Amino acid sequence: MDHPTYTDDEELDLIRLAEIDKLMSDFEDQVAETVKLEPEVVSISSELPAKVYKSNDKISNSLPDLMGQGPQDLRIEGRDSPYEITTRVTLSWESLQSISKDLQMLTEDQRFSLFDRSVFDAVCSLFYSGTVYFTASTVFKTMTGKGPEAKVTESQKKAVTESIEKCRYCNITVDFSQESTYYPELKNIGGDQAASASFSENLLNLRRMTIVVNGKKVEGWKILSKPMLFAYSLSKKQIMSFSSHLPVSKKEDIIVIQDYLLRRIQQMRRRKQLTKRSDRIILMDTIYKVADIPKEFSLKVRQNKKRRLRDTITEILKYWEEMEFIGGFEFLTQNREIQKILILFPGENAEDFKDPT
Repeated sequence: MDHPTYTDDEELDLIRLAEIDKLMSDFEDQVAETVKLEPEVVSISSELPAKVYKSNDKISNSLPDLMGQGPQDLRIEGRDSPYEITTRVTLSWESLQSISKDLQMLTEDQRFSLFDRSVFDAVCSLFYSGTVYFTASTVFKTMTGKGPEAKVTESQKKAVTESIEKCRYCNITVDFSQESTYYPELKNIGGDQAASASFSENLLNLRRMTIVVNGKKVEGWKILSKPMLFAYSLSKKQIMSFSSHLPVSKKEDIIVIQDYLLRRIQQMRRRKQLTKRSDRIILMDTIYKVADIPKEFSLKVRQNKKRRLRDTITEILKYWEEMEFIGGFEFLTQNREIQKILILFPGENAEDFKDPT
């Protein structure tokens, strides 16, 4: 089975991640004993990972659509694959009552959101950088790239905490029996569950505990085992890696948009040899859907929100241009309305691309 192409940095990161993953079995063997001996309070540093990772497989990208839908058969093969490969996935809440009791929050919204997925990726990034203990502030700073000294508000901590607890109580079952015949490396993702070409566990296996940061006691978590969904993505080399300095937004709704842009642009970087304009286009309609602007808002309010969203996207893309993550960008209009974004990489000009055929 062919794997997608990667940037040079990603190839090195994938090799390093695979080496770390091999060490996780020893780590998990020790966890049960260390939990018994562990003090009630531990101290941690405020150091953040140099790289952030995002899983980019079909299952991870479908998480928001899978919640509560029962067993779903996902077509896993790539667009140009001659094979038809199906993997069965079930995503469900282990105990909404437990979430409500722990966080004293309403459970009316039972979705698994794009923000929840971003939090999951941030925790995985921390774990694969060697972090076992973490706080909500650590996760938020990893998501936003603001550095260890950045301030995190109580509302931001609350949003991250709720997402972490969702992942902690959200059970995922994956049966990749058919897929493993095309991806033999899947059989090596660890544990007896993998030997049967399936796994069933919570998205994040965590212990909630008290942690000391800079002399202050705060609530935090310990990671008890590697996240199997991330290990699944890694075994298929479907992981994207980014500099921790690329994220820029601290707003919850914009973090989701930023995450979408990072994923789309990294996909383009992997296919830089393609020169059709359509290969470098991001549709504004898709961004508006990701932003989830309520339809019940008046037309004027919706237009104002879209305008502010475009202004924020402009700021993000200009920063990424300064960081040389991209070479430039253009908003493309039709009928006097901005409908698309053309992404360019260093050394490229818009004139280099052909019009779509």
